[in-house]
Amino acid sequence: MADPDDGSGDPRIAALMAALAAERAARETAERALAGSEGRLRDIARREQDALVRIARLSVGHANLSLEDMLGELTETASATLAVDRTSVWLLSEDRQSLCCLDLYLRPQAAHSAGAVLVSEHYPRYFEALETGRAIDAHDAVADPRTSEFRDGYLVPLRISSMLDAAVRREGQVVGVVCHEHVGLPRVWQPDELAFAAALADQVALVLEADERRRLEREAESARRELQEAQQLARVDDLTGLYNRRAMEDVLEEAAAQARRHRRPLSVLMIDFDHFKDINDRHGHQAGDGVLREAARLISAGLRANDKATRYGGEELCLILPDTGSDEAVALAERLRLTLEAHTFEVVGDDGSPAALRATASIGVASLDDRTESAEMLIRAADHALYEAKAAGRNRVMRATR
Repeated sequence: MADPDDGSGDPRIAALMAALAAERAARETAERALAGSEGRLRDIARREQDALVRIARLSVGHANLSLEDMLGELTETASATLAVDRTSVWLLSEDRQSLCCLDLYLRPQAAHSAGAVLVSEHYPRYFEALETGRAIDAHDAVADPRTSEFRDGYLVPLRISSMLDAAVRREGQVVGVVCHEHVGLPRVWQPDELAFAAALADQVALVLEADERRRLEREAESARRELQEAQQLARVDDLTGLYNRRAMEDVLEEAAAQARRHRRPLSVLMIDFDHFKDINDRHGHQAGDGVLREAARLISAGLRANDKATRYGGEELCLILPDTGSDEAVALAERLRLTLEAHTFEVVGDDGSPAALRATASIGVASLDDRTESAEMLIRAADHALYEAKAAGRNRVMRATR
């Protein structure tokens, strides 16, 4: 039996209670929907943030990736994050009159392409919009005045309904654009998507800057190598491949300074071919050059890594021997003399005919000591010993005595 005071028999109270119950149910449904919406928004925000982090890594620590590879990863990531069929990156020309496509990613086909060009005179409103705005959020790209210029030749044939294009800026100036194109029914771009597109354009600017920095570094390294090679060539004799006289003087000065500083031995050999003029007169200068080239190879093969062979001038060679005392230097000179004496030089004369020649050399040896304290004195002593070897009959080794 119902309590007469609970009002359940009153139809007005019953209607009020039903209304309250319906309101409570509606509120609970709305709260669940709001919670789901917030969850989806959080998921979207997290997905966009993760995408930007992945893209940001492209501009640092990826020196092994080419610009093509970096942009390919960027467009694929952006296309998946915004769920658009087409994402592309374009670079503005220096005269600001055209855009060139660096990478276009087609998500349905998982394919990349590049090379398309847009000219400003054909799309003036679009180029103006890029220069004056941060992003072009064309929900209806066919009707939007900023993008409608693409209608007949691009949007309609490809069924592109919405475009979200963000300008790429460096130091406040537009240098390119990142384009997101939706295929199908028109799409309203959300605030978080506009923010993502703008942040993505900033990352593209960093990627382009990183690539430019790496290019400049490569060019600087190439220029440095070319300079080193040019400097090295300036120190090398063209004929023999040995150091030339200018380089020899620098090398000997440094070797002498090191020897004095560390109290280490240093010796010099002066080598001059005997009767070399006869070779040139009989067979021509081309044959003489061939003898010098082959002799330089033979002599270099008999030296240690820190020994230096140089062409002093004409047919005269100079060997700089660090950490080598007088006796060791004389023994090496004798080995080289015997090597040259036993060798047959296969050369070609000025007339093109081959010739097999024998050649000998006289060698003067000098070592750093109290009497030869400088590089200049060492060369002078070795040169004097060489002329003594010549005077004694040639094809011999003489040690400097003064």
